[in-house]
Amino acid sequence: MIRISGTESSTAINHSKRLWPILSVTLLIFIVFFFLSLNIGKIHVTFADMITIFLHKMNLGQGFTADITAQKQIVFWNVRLPRSILACTVGAALSVAGAVMQTLYRNPLASPDIIGVTQAANLGAGLAIFFFSGSTLVVEGFSFCFGVMALLLTFAIVSRMPGSSVTALVLIGVIISALFQAGLTLLLYMSDPYSDMLRITYWLMGAFNAANWKNVATVLPLVCIGIFFLILFSWRLNIMGQTDEEIKALGVNLSRWRFIYILFVALIVSVSTAAVGNIAWVGLIIPHIARSIIGSNQKRVVPYAAVLGAFFLLLIDTIVRNIPTGEVPISVITSFVAAPFLGWLIFSKQKRGEW
Repeated sequence: MIRISGTESSTAINHSKRLWPILSVTLLIFIVFFFLSLNIGKIHVTFADMITIFLHKMNLGQGFTADITAQKQIVFWNVRLPRSILACTVGAALSVAGAVMQTLYRNPLASPDIIGVTQAANLGAGLAIFFFSGSTLVVEGFSFCFGVMALLLTFAIVSRMPGSSVTALVLIGVIISALFQAGLTLLLYMSDPYSDMLRITYWLMGAFNAANWKNVATVLPLVCIGIFFLILFSWRLNIMGQTDEEIKALGVNLSRWRFIYILFVALIVSVSTAAVGNIAWVGLIIPHIARSIIGSNQKRVVPYAAVLGAFFLLLIDTIVRNIPTGEVPISVITSFVAAPFLGWLIFSKQKRGEW
């Protein structure tokens, strides 16, 4: 029988009461900043310009676009809008994946790449660049296929092992990750340092500068489907965070549910990595921020992490594309921002005795 102390019970009630006000405020700030980010840049696009361009795209108000230059329309519709949507989508995907993996693996340092999907997707993209001159469609296709292959390989090995402990799954994931990482390192060694190596290295650091509506049409539906089911099943994550013996004692099919969660995580991570490359720290830091604000109930953490991750990556991408000296890979900025913040979060939680 699990006993809950009075302090823990009151804390849970307080977090539950704060859920909707905090979620509403976060959503409001996120929506406001989304439209603000579309205006920030060398070419200013006002909110009135955005409405006019939207009406024009829907074949409404044809006469209102006369005052809007073609350059402003192209920058807004073909560059900033798909880029911002893609940044929000990938940020939500990585954050939700991180929240699920940290609970599923019962490890606060777990992240989406713990099962080898990210490393496999990186190798797939590297092979496409090396052998097929880096066609965007081929790169994304290879990256996605290799990410799914890593998932299937991990579960094929785990299924042949006695038992189904988290430790075995983690170790197999580490082995698979190391193998794909070794393959990528060998590929970089064999690449031309003045062409293929530079393109692979830049892709590995993540960037949204190649975002377009085709990327959005591919990534957004798959990520929305994956996040929808992860949120739908998020209540069961509170059970999956217990020990294997406790989960089985509750009559839960451990292997089946673990496969379902990791399948959707692999889907949203591989399709995100295939579109924009490897983006570090988002899947690790955002779930911790969400828990520190909203509590540890996964039914609240998973949807809140999606909103927070979308806002965070949109903010970082807005900073990246407005750096005066030129755009830098987005993982550089996420590492500079997230790593010190995670350190502060750990020390503050240790000080309060919550870690």
